[in-house]
Amino acid sequence: MKTMRYLTMAALAFVGAMMTGCSSDDNIDNPQQPENKSNVVTLTTTVGLEESGATTRSLTSSGVKTFAVDDQIAVIYKNTSNQTVKAVSNKLISTDISADGKTANFTVTLSNPKASEPVRYIYPAAMAAATVDAGSDVDADDNVNYDALATQDGTLATLASTLDLAIFDGSLTAGAELPASATLENKLAILAITLKNNAATPTEITSSITGMTIYIDPCTYTVTRSVAAGPIYVAILPATDTSANISATDGANNYLKSLTGKTYEAGNGYSVSWRMALPTLTITSPAVGQVIGSDGRNYAYGSVPSGVTVVAKICYVSGTSGLALAMADESGTMNLSTAITTAAAHTPAFTGGTWKLATKDEWNNMISGAGSYTALRDGFNSIGGTNMKSSSYWSSKKYNTFNAWYYGFGSGLWNNSSTGNGCYVRACLAF
Repeated sequence: MKTMRYLTMAALAFVGAMMTGCSSDDNIDNPQQPENKSNVVTLTTTVGLEESGATTRSLTSSGVKTFAVDDQIAVIYKNTSNQTVKAVSNKLISTDISADGKTANFTVTLSNPKASEPVRYIYPAAMAAATVDAGSDVDADDNVNYDALATQDGTLATLASTLDLAIFDGSLTAGAELPASATLENKLAILAITLKNNAATPTEITSSITGMTIYIDPCTYTVTRSVAAGPIYVAILPATDTSANISATDGANNYLKSLTGKTYEAGNGYSVSWRMALPTLTITSPAVGQVIGSDGRNYAYGSVPSGVTVVAKICYVSGTSGLALAMADESGTMNLSTAITTAAAHTPAFTGGTWKLATKDEWNNMISGAGSYTALRDGFNSIGGTNMKSSSYWSSKKYNTFNAWYYGFGSGLWNNSSTGNGCYVRACLAF
């Protein structure tokens, strides 16, 4: 996705919903390869960023990547002991950069390079693996830090400086020098994402989004960001005719989107606008012990699809209706009024389902459905949640004007307490 051209510190402009690929290449020339008697060779590589053809890519000429101070490249090569090793260039200084940032001289030191053996350039250097296996091939996938793509912050600056991967694979010369020229190829695609809700008159929600998960088979990309104006920039591996599941949250609502037949090519940028919907609770043949996913569907534990988060466990069923408990308590103890509002605001919100504080009868039904109060209390750790405490949990049922019922999951008994006192809270999902 990045032919070095888009590492500019300026804002990159995405043009069109889907842009076609890069027709120009990034050239690396090596005018001088001084030899060192100790076999530690310091090489100066001139890297050029060509602007021609940029308009066929996702970026305008004003958004073309240019070199910046502190940029580095990684060079992976074979040494004379036939080991695969990595070297990282010196950081660029201002005098290394020329031609309005489109060329730069990188200085890198190689130790005992082996003539005529493979060499790989990785730019930016942050996308090279921290260490390489001495026995691996120079072009092994493990030598690239693809794991860095799993967690991103959605900003263009971070993507451009640390994630936007370009690679050259070639060979050292017969004199154990870097190739005289090379072409870096973009290896990723870039999504510039804006989001809208699914209202009759959609409203943009990008600026309120603090988290996003994008699952594009077989990879999951998680974005954690501060509230900010969009777009949200995400670097992804290329994908062809695949499906995608997207979830996003603003802290109060979780939104979902499913896509099919999507293709994202290396070297391309895609400006996308997705209408996100609140998930609809769609429960089919419910059974106690099943879980409910963030997509609003019920699953046997262990069969939840990738990209879907378990949000509740079904604890009671009556026909096609039932009750499920959240996978963890709300934070701390609280009075009854706060407990009721906190449980009702539990996320994700579902169309067709209601988060609530369970009544006394509903707690009794869930205890009966689980088989015992201890089975209900202790039935969450094994499915990735957090067990309930051996302590007091509010019901929404009042005992009198001033008191309400709570269940003691240490004693297995009902009791009542002042509504101003603190008890634990576990949100209940009624469907």
